[in-house]
Amino acid sequence: MRDLARALLGFVLVAACSPAPTGDPHDLVVSNQTTLAVTVAVNGTVVRTIQPNKQEILFVRELPSLPWAVEARAPTGRVLTSMIVRPGDVWVTGNEMHGDAVRVDLSCGRLDIWSGPPLLGPPPGPGTPGDCAP
Repeated sequence: MRDLARALLGFVLVAACSPAPTGDPHDLVVSNQTTLAVTVAVNGTVVRTIQPNKQEILFVRELPSLPWAVEARAPTGRVLTSMIVRPGDVWVTGNEMHGDAVRVDLSCGRLDIWSGPPLLGPPPGPGTPGDCAP
């Protein structure tokens, strides 16, 4: 019983001393490993065009207040992928990192967008023939 009480006390102390996650926004990162020039819009406003095989950071100071409705568009305006970043979605406590991210594998390469930790995972998939056409 004494060991259980010590373990419980230790858990309470660690929980009380751990920093709380914040709702502060984090930068948005776009890794465009496709052959397309990808336009990124946030809340309906175009913020940047990312050239093929480039990775760029969209700094918080360049973006509107959260929430962010993020779209990645092909040169013709067709939406390739999208995501929402809400207050509190992205946070860091100790060794834990949580964020929002989206990935799309196209026949002409991979497109990743994230706020918080980057995506990990398998090598790019083949996409679908014609998915990079306008």
